[in-house]
Amino acid sequence: MKSENTFCQISFDFLSTSGTYNSIGGTAIWNSNQDDNISSNLFMGFTFYYAGRAYTDFRVSTNGFISLGNVTTATSMNTNALATTGSGPIIAPLWDDLMVPGSNLTYEVSGTTGSRVMTVQWANVRWNYNASNAILSFQVKFYEGTNVIEFVYDQTNRTPNNASASIGLSGGTTANDFYSVSGVDGSAVATYSSETNYLSAKPSDGRIYRWTPTTMSYVSSTTGGVTGDVSKCNNLQQAIISVQVQTRGTLSPIALTQMKFDIVTTTVSNLTGLHIYYTGNSAGFAPVNEFNAATITPASGTITVTSSRALVTGTNYFWIVYDVSASAVATQTLDARCTEVTVGGTAYAPTVTNPSGWRTIVDCVTSPGGITGAAFWVKANAGTGTSTDNTKVSTWDDQSGNARHATNTDNDNRPTYYNRASKNLNYNPVVDFDEAGQDASNADFMDINTSGILSTSNNPYEVYAVIIPGGNNASAPGKFLFAGEAGMNKFNSFDIRGSRSINDSWNMNDLIIANTWSTDSVAQFTFDYNYNKRETFKAGTTIGSLSGSGRTTASASNALGYQRTAGIEFYDGAIAEIITYANASHGTTTREKVESYLAIKYGVTLSHDYRASNNTVVWSRSTNAAYNNNIIGIARDDISGLSQKQSKSTTGLPDILRMHIGSAMQTDQASNNGSFAGGDRSYFVVGTNNDYPLNLGTGERPSGICCRISREWLVQKTNFTNTDIKLIFDFNYYTNGYLQLNAADLRLLVDADGNFSNATILTSPTTTITAAAGVVTVTVPASSFTGTPYFSLGSVSINTVLPLEVTTFNGVCRNDQIQLKWTTTLPATNDLVVERSIDKTNFSAVATIKKAIGDQYAWTDAAPMAGTIYYRLKTINEQGLPQYSQIITVASCSAKSVQLSTNAATNVSTLMLQLPQGARTEISLFDAMGRRFEVADLTGKKNLSTGVHYLPVNIPGPVAGIYTLHVQVNGERHVFRVIKK
Repeated sequence: MKSENTFCQISFDFLSTSGTYNSIGGTAIWNSNQDDNISSNLFMGFTFYYAGRAYTDFRVSTNGFISLGNVTTATSMNTNALATTGSGPIIAPLWDDLMVPGSNLTYEVSGTTGSRVMTVQWANVRWNYNASNAILSFQVKFYEGTNVIEFVYDQTNRTPNNASASIGLSGGTTANDFYSVSGVDGSAVATYSSETNYLSAKPSDGRIYRWTPTTMSYVSSTTGGVTGDVSKCNNLQQAIISVQVQTRGTLSPIALTQMKFDIVTTTVSNLTGLHIYYTGNSAGFAPVNEFNAATITPASGTITVTSSRALVTGTNYFWIVYDVSASAVATQTLDARCTEVTVGGTAYAPTVTNPSGWRTIVDCVTSPGGITGAAFWVKANAGTGTSTDNTKVSTWDDQSGNARHATNTDNDNRPTYYNRASKNLNYNPVVDFDEAGQDASNADFMDINTSGILSTSNNPYEVYAVIIPGGNNASAPGKFLFAGEAGMNKFNSFDIRGSRSINDSWNMNDLIIANTWSTDSVAQFTFDYNYNKRETFKAGTTIGSLSGSGRTTASASNALGYQRTAGIEFYDGAIAEIITYANASHGTTTREKVESYLAIKYGVTLSHDYRASNNTVVWSRSTNAAYNNNIIGIARDDISGLSQKQSKSTTGLPDILRMHIGSAMQTDQASNNGSFAGGDRSYFVVGTNNDYPLNLGTGERPSGICCRISREWLVQKTNFTNTDIKLIFDFNYYTNGYLQLNAADLRLLVDADGNFSNATILTSPTTTITAAAGVVTVTVPASSFTGTPYFSLGSVSINTVLPLEVTTFNGVCRNDQIQLKWTTTLPATNDLVVERSIDKTNFSAVATIKKAIGDQYAWTDAAPMAGTIYYRLKTINEQGLPQYSQIITVASCSAKSVQLSTNAATNVSTLMLQLPQGARTEISLFDAMGRRFEVADLTGKKNLSTGVHYLPVNIPGPVAGIYTLHVQVNGERHVFRVIKK
């Protein structure tokens, strides 16, 4: 039997026959009396196929049943119910509250490869557990190759005590997918989906109940309608009708190889593409398992699509799906007619070819990224009932239109609305939740008393979240979104937890991905479930997935900030925005539109193209390949409810660039008085090459420019016609206190091809440049940026050279002193001054270093101040003006020190271990997806001697990103974040 490893409806022929009970020896699962217990995972010895899925392990219960697969089955399942879900498929030769004496529960594999038999034996069982003596013995046999199951019985002459058993099989995924035996011996029959759970008669000696998988055959086919309007914004992969093919049996699966259909009611010009998707037994649509490899071209008349899709037992759901043009005519209807399916080589006409109902094309309505159908949508810039900073939030209104509002009536447990510079996320407010040490009387949470924020049962979902996790959930999980009820597979929650993990939980088979968030840093996540698997994305990149279904979540106990069913696992951190879609799984383009809306709003750099609500690509990663860093945007998109008038990057290391429209930068978007001259769908998106933003020296620069910074930016404009845009370059990110910026000498350089040798030099009167306290503000006409332009900042005079370039600058502790080392290229006449600070703002000179032969320098701070210390270098240029290096940070210098120092100019990191005595060390390096990297002379276990050890952190390969360095010294753990550009 071939398997697609997909759950399907069980289908067996049942036979009650006489035979012989042959007792086995085998391996004992326990060696003492057992009641209400279940084993750990046991190995089958071969692959056994059941209900379309391959199994190699199982668990055995003392209560007369076996659970297939690696699942967490409750030990207290002493109440027989074949309709049970969430515990894997149940094989029940005698399910009741039993007791198994001593080592009487055993198993063994017999036979040769290809025809092996796994036998599980319950010997001399007490039925029920209160019986004073053994009542009967029984076995389950699994046959390799044929996938036949047998129950074999052997009885004593004693009568069961208060017996009430079930005998049968279950699929384990839906409550009605089971067979139950009624009667006994020759009168025994197996009925599908109707349970007899009161059996008290013992099968006779040698009685065999045999379950044989049936050969698959076609039963019938029909179609079903899909209703609901189709927005011209949410226009792709829209299901129009379902095509349902009913089969029976699991052996030798048959395939659907051809489908014929035609477009009904709408004109072909309203459509850009057609698809056929397949969701197996799942009756809800998801754009998965495309039947045809390529998009089908819309056409009049009958459309014939030929491919092959193996079917599963029961009802198979195919979906005829349309891509609707963004310029389609509103009010027109969408319908389809399926006239023929070919199954197992035979053509059949569905009983109903054109189901009742249709879908209507409508104009766009406000929705995230233009994607309609949200079940729940909260954002901190709307619906909180306040715009006042540091205010408790009693109600957070749902923006989806479904009135699923989040509330809390107790002021002690209400989260806090923040709208201040130190809390806002890209100038947008947040709602902050305090977990209060997991103290339920003080922790913050909000209940959502209207059900439906997520789908029920095993239906798909899509969840988008922008959060700022706090550090306290590293020790206790924090659920920022919860829905469902207690029990395995019965709730859906999304939480952060230890190892910097993110978790999409069903209270079973959790999808946990480590090293995905940092304390007080923005994290944009997308969670997708599409019947086949769950998949988690961070900033557009897939970071983990888990195959499997079996979810039985109820639509109840919805909440923000904790697990409502138990009042535990409170979330620590801020929530900027959460959007859920129930009964929907988004395809790639649809998902990218929602993620683009969130990324522009919150300053997050994505790994894919940015799309407007009408699917226009407003930032192309392929076209702008070298500039896909710190992407930010000024944008208005009415359908998304997006009005981002000022922006900065919140991803990774901060960029020195901020930008805005309006007269001045404000604390939040709502206070900015700017407007968009181009109206709806105006975008001004910028990315950087991420070069170090210091003096380039003699590199590319046009005539008349003495020097410019290495960092460059690229603009992609879409319908952006504003008169001016303001660009702010803040050098304090790298050289705090850098003051020698003369605005009269500065110029904005704009170039068409990225080679600044021929750049256009912009200055007054068309461009205004001001400088103060290390910040340069450039007001420039947006019309200066034509095509896809590049820009950078330069100077016409060495009186305003941009910051001093130091190629390396490191500080480490040695014997309670701090040793500084640096490399630079200064004119021979210049000395260097070392300056020191404890607040990164107020610096004082501590040493003057004479210019030496060569470019290598060192100086030791013999009396370092306590706590974190900041150092920078200063020189005086030929015009008598100060010029500063970047600032480096050195942590408190103690007898034992473990430090990571990174040179901002070269992005080279060095791990310093100062050991007062020999130590056992273990060093590991992981990327953001939790993959381990081996680095020569760095990672692994080592015995290091007393002294100072400098270990270069040379991350292998060309892939930029955020890495985590784990260092253990004699069991003491240190964790550092390393950014590779």
